[in-house]
Amino acid sequence: MRSTVATIDLDALAWNLSVVRARTPGKSVLAMVKANAYGHGMVTTSLALQALGVEMLGTAFVDEAIELRAVGITIPIMVLTPVEAHECRAAIENDLITVACEISQVSELSRCAQEVGRTAEVHLYIDTGMHRDGFRPSHAVGAARTIGEMPGIRLTGVCTHFATADEPHSPFLREQLSTFTEVISQCEANGSTFATIHAANSGAMWQLDTSHFTMVRPGLSLYGYSAAGTDVMTLHPVMSLSSRVLSARRAWPGDTISYGRRHVVSRETTIVTVPIGYGDGYLRSLTGKAECLIGGSRFPVVGTICMDELMVDVGDSAIGLGDEVVFLGRQVGMNGRIDSIDATDLAKWASTIPYEITTSISARVPRRYVNTKKTDV
Repeated sequence: MRSTVATIDLDALAWNLSVVRARTPGKSVLAMVKANAYGHGMVTTSLALQALGVEMLGTAFVDEAIELRAVGITIPIMVLTPVEAHECRAAIENDLITVACEISQVSELSRCAQEVGRTAEVHLYIDTGMHRDGFRPSHAVGAARTIGEMPGIRLTGVCTHFATADEPHSPFLREQLSTFTEVISQCEANGSTFATIHAANSGAMWQLDTSHFTMVRPGLSLYGYSAAGTDVMTLHPVMSLSSRVLSARRAWPGDTISYGRRHVVSRETTIVTVPIGYGDGYLRSLTGKAECLIGGSRFPVVGTICMDELMVDVGDSAIGLGDEVVFLGRQVGMNGRIDSIDATDLAKWASTIPYEITTSISARVPRRYVNTKKTDV
């Protein structure tokens, strides 16, 4: 295993799920594991979540869900982007729940279901304002009725997705929720019934109890982060990212560091090289902005971040070859002081969101799974 490693704390994952359960008592949990479980490793994370008792797993695509079935995931899996025609048969054969977004799409599911002699389970997807997938509210009643009458199709749920749930006190979140609630009432008044109703992603889950319905869809919160302004301090980041000092050299005023000579040394100092770069998902946009932890102290990442390496200015500190370098996570210094850098910090430096930080950690970075017993609040 190379020095650069992403450590995944499965006890932190379990703790975060318990926090979600406490926030949404009596509700089922659809745990989002798409995009390699937000960078945390889809297979191991999903097996852990299944063992922890989540009611359903969520993927973006059919091939992700098939991979989970292949490793022994038996609980329901929902594919949350519209299934394409060539994927319908595989979705049915792997017992996947899919979203119903267009009549033509569900018709193909119906055809395939009849061919293989099985039933395709679908959830009616309502576009309440995201304008990405789903039926418009004005078409929802007719769509629900038509889908409910299709052979080989079992309409068991209804869902929507919020566009601004990560924004605190968003009026548009409440507008979408109101629209969704009204659509459900209209559908039910016209004879459609839904065993499962879900809308709340992580942001909505913390903000609005009325968005919880029968099931919630936590994603980033399972991995330790809440939406801006929700102040959910009990979550623990699940991923840490670390490497080790590979080499060191003295630099003098006027020396320049890395590609493009972006960083000019202003004083005599020591520059250390660490074997991690944008090929590992440590974003090039962090150039000139990021910090890391070595020996419990913060040091600036300097010069353009390379594909496989980056440089850190450690001044005159007693840093040695092989010393641990933390880019994401906690580190204890010689004086016992603990400092930490999380995905929110990296997102701020890179002008992005924490989702991109964790999902960007590439497959070539080994994942190491540990249990550290997160029990503190």
